[in-house]
Amino acid sequence: MRALVRVVVVGAVCAAGFVVGGPAQAAVTYDPETKKGYVSRADLLKAFGWNDATLAAKASGLVFNHDFWTNDNYTVSCGKRTFPIVHPLEFGRYELFDVTVTEKGRGAAGYGGKTVLGFWLTGPRFGISGTSVGPMVGQPCPQDAKAKITSVKLVSTTTGWGLDAASGEVSKALATKAETKPAVKTP
Repeated sequence: MRALVRVVVVGAVCAAGFVVGGPAQAAVTYDPETKKGYVSRADLLKAFGWNDATLAAKASGLVFNHDFWTNDNYTVSCGKRTFPIVHPLEFGRYELFDVTVTEKGRGAAGYGGKTVLGFWLTGPRFGISGTSVGPMVGQPCPQDAKAKITSVKLVSTTTGWGLDAASGEVSKALATKAETKPAVKTP
């Protein structure tokens, strides 16, 4: 069950965490290392296109997730043809604990007459992840199943993470960051 916190002034909200950009950026503060931060009412209204009454009605069902991934970028050859492949090496997700921040007096329907001001993200509740094996010489060619891969070269690796909020079947990105690094050459 979600704990309710009464807050009159939310001035210190941005004190903890890193401010990160993303598709619905307003005031999200989030530290991807600790998986802690704050998502404001404005972030959620903008991301979902809701009004205060809809946010209040849906607040108890919101789920916040931290996704992370690693994609390896290869060039593979099948005979004389060479082309790029993005291979999803690793993917995972943490569902996050959250605490609803509310304020009395403005009478938003659906949340006990309180206006939802935002959500404190207090760390991971549980998670899941997986890895997969990249392309190898001798495997079927992705562009032509009758041909075989004759060479594979790792070009770069992209790692990233994203923070999203889900309401039922609808999920909206709140913040995201990705970084691509060239492959390390071996002697």
